[in-house]
Amino acid sequence: MGVQKSEVEVTSTVAAGKLYQVLCLDIDTLLPQALPGAIKSSEILQGDGGVGTIKLVHLGDASPYNTMKQKIDAIDKEALTYSYSVIDGDILLGFIDSINNHVVFVPKADGGCTVKNTIIFNTKGDAVVPEESIKYATETNNAIFKAVEAYLTAN
Repeated sequence: MGVQKSEVEVTSTVAAGKLYQVLCLDIDTLLPQALPGAIKSSEILQGDGGVGTIKLVHLGDASPYNTMKQKIDAIDKEALTYSYSVIDGDILLGFIDSINNHVVFVPKADGGCTVKNTIIFNTKGDAVVPEESIKYATETNNAIFKAVEAYLTAN
């Protein structure tokens, strides 16, 4: 199995706790409001929304992909960390076993925060994730982040 890692860091004027709540815990309800077309629906297949929960996300028309199945790996509301894995769906491109995401929200003195996202692509055999696919994932995550940030600032 091959492993490729990508790290992304962005800053926000929104408080860490509020952004954590929305981007990690309430994303399925808020994202359709903040970024229509990003997802069509999300359904829990197993679990109660906590660690171990598996959900199927039907992506919206804005995505070139249709589905992804996610598993929540860790939630730490006090440390403002959240980890989940994409474990199935056409978003894995047929040669990726899973994509692990670990997100940390770090409060800043000015009331905003820094969000650090580590993405690990676990590929089948010696497969390599093309740079354009990693760039697409990064740009998509940034677009979601900015849309949610703008929505929170406006509301």
